[in-house]
Amino acid sequence: MRSSFFLIAISCLALSFFSPANDAAMNDGGEGPEPIGWRSGEESIIQMKAEHLDIRFGTEMTKVKARFTFMSHKANGPARQKLGFPDAARSDLDGDVVGPIENLITRVNGEVVESELVSGYYQEIVKPDGSVFYEKRSDPEDTGGAGWVRRHAWHVIEVEFPVGEEVVVEREYDCPPGIDTTMNAFFIYETRTGGAWKDEIEKLTAEVTFADDVDTEFVTLHPREGWHWSEDRSLATLTWENFEPRVEEDRTYFEITTLNIAKIREVSKEYPDFPPLEEWIANWRQMSEDR
Repeated sequence: MRSSFFLIAISCLALSFFSPANDAAMNDGGEGPEPIGWRSGEESIIQMKAEHLDIRFGTEMTKVKARFTFMSHKANGPARQKLGFPDAARSDLDGDVVGPIENLITRVNGEVVESELVSGYYQEIVKPDGSVFYEKRSDPEDTGGAGWVRRHAWHVIEVEFPVGEEVVVEREYDCPPGIDTTMNAFFIYETRTGGAWKDEIEKLTAEVTFADDVDTEFVTLHPREGWHWSEDRSLATLTWENFEPRVEEDRTYFEITTLNIAKIREVSKEYPDFPPLEEWIANWRQMSEDR
């Protein structure tokens, strides 16, 4: 899929090279866990207190170690909740996603647990307060159409949350980055799914390091504000505190993007008419100034 996408990129080059708008195939593995099995559309009784993301970003592969700290607000006994990690490559978006997720490991309080792949057709329903829930539906092709119904997939685990105790869920995986026709590689992480858990997320920390195939001179981060670079530019850190992604539009995702220097060199050797690296860099600098 990835090699064919770059052939399409070459054919579309005249339209996209000097334009900030571009077609993109999104990265998989860019969403946190959702509470699965509830149907009221209201927040779960479980709070995601914190999430810590250790991301090693590369133009060929991104490695993610995510740690989520949960706390139950049920006072009269332990709570059980299914956690579903979205799998975009197995959803109806699979044609627009670079994937799949690889080397998936899930741990609960340090112990490795097996997850179940659950997929089917669901209608995504957004309530007036911004909460999102899913109602299972029949395959729209079998029923002649059923409104906004799509195939969704999750890697699901069931977790018990004792009263007054924090529970730590870790998820480790590899995934190819997203790609676009302006020869960028990128990784987008959505915090939007965290809005289904109770109350605010007290703290999110994203620590981004870079693989050897990334030149940090050509890295851009979104949002622009809030990131802190180490002195040698080997680490970029983002911290958000006490936020509710259901209602705070500037806290629904963050993005890491780089000009894919290695891919430009590779394609330039194979296709003599492909613009040289110097032109891509000049175009990248101009677009960065315009933003």
